[in-house]
This record gives sequence, structure tokens and C-alpha cells, in this order.
Amino acid sequence: MKLIKIILILGIVLSPFAASAQEGNDPFESLLPKTEAQPGTTEQPGKVSTPPPITVEGALWDTNTPQAIIDGEVYKVGDTLKNVDGKVYKIEKNVVSIFYEGRLYDLKVAERAEKKEAK
Repeated sequence: MKLIKIILILGIVLSPFAASAQEGNDPFESLLPKTEAQPGTTEQPGKVSTPPPITVEGALWDTNTPQAIIDGEVYKVGDTLKNVDGKVYKIEKNVVSIFYEGRLYDLKVAERAEKKEAK
């Protein structure tokens, strides 16, 4: 009796894999939706690649919600930039990655010019 239950349970659990194999689908292919454009793959031939015209002023990276200050505005990962058709892709210690015009750009945080007092 236990053996019959085990066989039935295995049949129920494995049936989706058998169905996808019969349909010609790869059972190991990801079921997640495919993204529209992968970073760096939609470059148009003959077009010169230039980074977005923005200034990364600062970054908070060591938190649960990393944030970056770009052109005086605060952004999180996934936010769309206001003045430029781009998105914040990743925020790290001194680099903010921006997805812009089909490419991924790593922009460094701008360094402040510090005044040194003469003694």
C-alpha cells in the first residue's frame, strides 16, 4: 500500500517535467520572463557610445537599500533618471552603474576638491 502511494506521488510530482519533455520544451530552461534588452547587447552599428550626461555626486552602498545622489536627486536601484532616459542598475562603493541607450555604464562618484590650509 505504501509503495502504491509513493508511486502515485512521484507520478504527480514528475508529470510536469514529462509533459514539457514531450512538448519539446527544455525542462531546465528558466521559467522567468526574459528581459527586453540585456545590458550591452543593443548597441546600434555605427553609433558612437557615450555615457549619460550626468554627475554622480555620492553613494550609500552598505545598506539594505543602496542609494545614489545623481545631479542633486536621490535614486535607488531600478529608479529611472529624471533628465535622462536611463535607469540605475547597481550601486557600489565608488561606482554607480547606469543602463542608458541599451548599454551599461559604470560611473565613478565625483571626487570633491578639498581645500588644504597652509600652516
